[in-house]
Amino acid sequence: MALYLDASLRRTALPATATPRTYIRSEEFDKTLLVAPLFAGLAAAALVTANQRLYPILLIADLWLLGYHHVIATYTRLAFDPQSLRRNRFLAIDLLVLVTGVTLAVALTAGAWVIASAFLYLQWFHYMRQGYGIGRMYFRATPQGQVAGSRDWAADLVVYLVPIYGIAARSSTMGDQFLGMPVRTIVLPSVVVTLLGVLAAAAVAFWFARTVRAAFTDTLDFAYSGFILSHIVVFLMAYIVIDDVNAGWLCINVWHNFQYVLVVWMANAKRYAGGIDQTARLLSKISQPGRVIAYFATCIGITTVVYVLLNQFTVLALGGGLAVTLGVYMGINFHHYIVDALIWKRKRAATA
Repeated sequence: MALYLDASLRRTALPATATPRTYIRSEEFDKTLLVAPLFAGLAAAALVTANQRLYPILLIADLWLLGYHHVIATYTRLAFDPQSLRRNRFLAIDLLVLVTGVTLAVALTAGAWVIASAFLYLQWFHYMRQGYGIGRMYFRATPQGQVAGSRDWAADLVVYLVPIYGIAARSSTMGDQFLGMPVRTIVLPSVVVTLLGVLAAAAVAFWFARTVRAAFTDTLDFAYSGFILSHIVVFLMAYIVIDDVNAGWLCINVWHNFQYVLVVWMANAKRYAGGIDQTARLLSKISQPGRVIAYFATCIGITTVVYVLLNQFTVLALGGGLAVTLGVYMGINFHHYIVDALIWKRKRAATA
C-alpha cells in the first residue's frame, strides 16, 4: 500500500514540475506561420505547373506583395524611426551604398552572369538559414527547447542536409539560365551528388523514426515537427521534384518571403506590446493589436513607392539594361542578406 501511494504521488507530481509548451507568439500565430507560407508556396508551384501562362502573374504578385516587402520589412527592424536610423546608419545606409556599388561594378565589368550566379547560391543559403532560424524558434517553444543550451541535432542535420543535396542536384541539371538571367552553376561529380542524397535521406529517415516514436509515446510537438517536415517538403519540391527551375524557385521564394514578413510583424508587435512609443510613433502605432491590416498596408505602400522610384532611377539615371538592373537590384538583395544575418543575432543577444 505504501509503495502504491508513493508511486501514485510521483505520477501526479510530474505534470506540476514538467515545463509546459509555450508559443512563438500564440497558438493561432504558430499555426499560421506553419501552414500559410507552405500552402502559398505549394499552390503557386501547382498553378504554374498546370498553366505556364500564370507564371508572370504569380511572379509579379510574389515580388510586389512579398519579395520587395520582405526587403523593406528589414528596415522596420533597422531604421524605421530617427533613433534607430542614427544607431544603425552604417548598416542601413552606408553598407547598402557600398554593397550595391560593388555589385554594380562587378556586373558592368565581369558580366551579369557573375551576379546572377551569386544570387542563385546566396539566396539558396538565405532560404536554408531562415529555415534553421524559424525551426529554432519552434524548438525553443517546446519543453526540451526551454532547457538552456539544448539542441535538436537530428532536426538540425535535416535542415541543412536536405537543402545542400537539393542545390547540388539542381545545379547539375538546370542548365545556364535562371529567371531569364545567364548563370554558371557549380556542377559536382555525380557520385558526390548521390552521396549527398544518401546522407540527406539517412538524416530524414532518422528524424522521421524519432518523430514517429515521439508520437507513440505522446511526446510529439506537432508545431515543431510540422515545421521541420514543411522545410523538407519545400526544399525537395523546389530543387528535386519540380523540373522547371523557375517554377521551383517560385515555390520556395513564396514560402520564404511569406514566412519572413510574418516573423517581422511578430517581432514588431512584441517590441511595441507596451503601447505606442513616442520615439517611433508610426511603427509602434501600426504594430498594436487589431491593426494588422494597417501594418501590412503601410509596409506594402512604402514598398511600392520605394521600388517604383528605384525602377525609375535605374532606367532614367543609369540607362537600364541587364547588367545595371542586376547590379542595383541584386546589390539591394545582397545587402539584405548581410544585414538580416546580423540584426536577428544582435537582437537576440541584446534580449539575453
